[in-house]
Amino acid sequence: MNPPSAAAILLAVAAAIAALVIPFLGMPLLTDIDFRICALAMIAISWNMMAGAGLVSLGHSAFWGLGSYAAILSANDLGAPFVVSLVPAVVAGGLLGAGLARMTGRLRGIYFAISTLATSEGLRVLATMLPDLTGGGNGLYLDSTLFPGNAAISLAIPCGAIVAALIAWAISRSRYAFALRAMRNNEAASQMLGVAPIRFRVGIMAVAGAIASLAGAINAWHGGYLDPGVAFDLKTTIDAQIAPILGGVYTLPGPIIGAIATIAFEEFTRALFGGMVGISLLVFGLVLVAVVLVLPQGLVGLLRKTRRR
Repeated sequence: MNPPSAAAILLAVAAAIAALVIPFLGMPLLTDIDFRICALAMIAISWNMMAGAGLVSLGHSAFWGLGSYAAILSANDLGAPFVVSLVPAVVAGGLLGAGLARMTGRLRGIYFAISTLATSEGLRVLATMLPDLTGGGNGLYLDSTLFPGNAAISLAIPCGAIVAALIAWAISRSRYAFALRAMRNNEAASQMLGVAPIRFRVGIMAVAGAIASLAGAINAWHGGYLDPGVAFDLKTTIDAQIAPILGGVYTLPGPIIGAIATIAFEEFTRALFGGMVGISLLVFGLVLVAVVLVLPQGLVGLLRKTRRR
């Protein structure tokens, strides 16, 4: 609850401005990296919110994929423009999070994590079995006449990341954060202190689900194509966990720093070993393992130790 330092505030403002300015520089590669960092930051912030309440998700792709389908179907079937199509995506993600929180109210630890994974896989199978609605395994394309342009989409994702970061900051500065921390440490003991776990669980999962679904919706417009494998890709869930763990789980800047570091590592290994099939992914994985072993508190923990010294 300590107030952020002036340097931290300046860095945060500078990062936000840079993310908003990059799409206007006319540099496609830099714009693509900016898009990927912001999208990863959104789902990493979402995952970290749930983890901060002791709710480790192994199926964050469920929110991402549901938001993607909600946006594309709203556009194709209802003719909703880009910004309007994001509304049902956010609502769908929030409802899924709240509903999942209710249904898994008695599950803890690994049992809850498995339930989120099952939810993602169930939605993937459902999307495959409804070809008239989702296009099934063949997928569906976004109506090109509704495409707002690359500039609008490239600008929307940093705006979404900034909003997600502000929501996380607002929660961390409220008494809500103490209840979530108590639930993470010992949910039974938190009940004795007057915390209603189901109420806080529903609230945080609804917010986290809405953020992840918004990221998925914007990404669906960016790609213009969607099928069940793309929408509910396990890699989305893995990336959502890697970024906060690398940056510093349970911390406010951790997911953002982790998203930047993750994309930077990916680009570096791809540039260095891109000519050798599989080597770039192997090196990337080894670097991540080394970082987790050497820095159990992530990059944020390293920065804090350096500052104390």
